[in-house]
Amino acid sequence: FGSVTLASQGSGDSSYNSFQLKAQQRLGKGGTLLLAYTNSKLIRDVESLSPWLESYGPAGYQYWGNLRLERSLSSFDVSQRMVLSYVVDLPVGKGRKYMSNANAVVQAITGGWGLDGMLTLQTGFPLALTTSQNNTHDMGGGSRPNFLAQNCPSGWGLSGSRESRLNEWFNTSCFAQPAPFTFGDVSRTMPNLRTDGIHNLDLALFKNFSITERWTFQLRGEAFNLLNTPQFGVPNTSFGSATFGVVTSQANQPRLIQVAGKLIWRANSK
Repeated sequence: FGSVTLASQGSGDSSYNSFQLKAQQRLGKGGTLLLAYTNSKLIRDVESLSPWLESYGPAGYQYWGNLRLERSLSSFDVSQRMVLSYVVDLPVGKGRKYMSNANAVVQAITGGWGLDGMLTLQTGFPLALTTSQNNTHDMGGGSRPNFLAQNCPSGWGLSGSRESRLNEWFNTSCFAQPAPFTFGDVSRTMPNLRTDGIHNLDLALFKNFSITERWTFQLRGEAFNLLNTPQFGVPNTSFGSATFGVVTSQANQPRLIQVAGKLIWRANSK
């Protein structure tokens, strides 16, 4: 038989541990706040068989003969993620706390307003370093750099804002090319070197206009990435490349604003 491949094989193991928190608060006559937080760690010596699903592809292997040496954080480990979602009907107008006796004109201007949205904060994914030259001469294996402790007394991370580190996301002088026929000594993924995380706020402001008892027209304005906060792309992780450690892309979209209208029909409850 020709062209036979082995897919979905049991060739490794993984472990996942997490702390998960969920808090929900209902706000009077209208509105809900929902907070979800996860602190986790995913350790594996095997990666996804569908790399197109991952953020920038799974980390490679140096030596397939002993996967225990490849045990590290997963390429898609997210150490912390927090999502705060909210739906709030502003307490103004008929049936609300303020101006509940408003006449038709005042109600048309001040009543029926609300807002909803979502705040997402998330750490980035661990970086997987490679070398532009593979001198291991191992069948099918990859190559990773060596760590030079003498060049990094304070570690391989760099201080400063994200914007100030675009030309050197981490301390590139901490790494070196391994000697021929040897493996690099850095882990498959770097536990303290990560891609840029998510800092995103989505917001929608809407107003409901009552037409009849069953029909309501809603006009809403929506802003995605309201604060126009960039999420920088993955830095070049190939040692030996002229742009090693340099960020040259953006992972998210800039602010997007759209306006929409919709008719809402409520069925008779009887």
